[in-house]
Amino acid sequence: MRRRSAILLALLPVLLAAACGCRRTDRPKLVPAEGERPGRTRVTVGSVPLWIEIADDEAMRARGLMFRRELPEDEGMLFVFEYPHRLSFWMKDTHLPLDIAFLSDDLRILNIEAMRPLDEGPRYVSRGPARYAVETNQGWFNKNGVKPGDTLSFR
Repeated sequence: MRRRSAILLALLPVLLAAACGCRRTDRPKLVPAEGERPGRTRVTVGSVPLWIEIADDEAMRARGLMFRRELPEDEGMLFVFEYPHRLSFWMKDTHLPLDIAFLSDDLRILNIEAMRPLDEGPRYVSRGPARYAVETNQGWFNKNGVKPGDTLSFR
């Protein structure tokens, strides 16, 4: 009886799949819709679209864009923190020249700083309590006319 129960338990997923007409190979393939980018979210900064990766846990925030050798012109990274506070960033092991915008809890840009690659010395600091930061290629904010006071939106 035990052996029979064990066999039935082992076969249960197969039996359930057969009963609903499903097979493992019937799973839909996840293909991004046209214009989408896997692992990226489209936001608008000021009035300019930007594709971002989201760093919303401690490990992702600590790694950031370290060790990367390139970043597409219209991409960046959004750092999300649990609560607003004075944020401080550095460029340890980051090879790309980047700009960083610090944003308040309501997604308004407080200040934008240019960061030098591999710079472990100075810290790039928010000018007030910030809950978010966006890193882009250096010059992206200036080139697109984005300045303090502008906002980020998820549309």
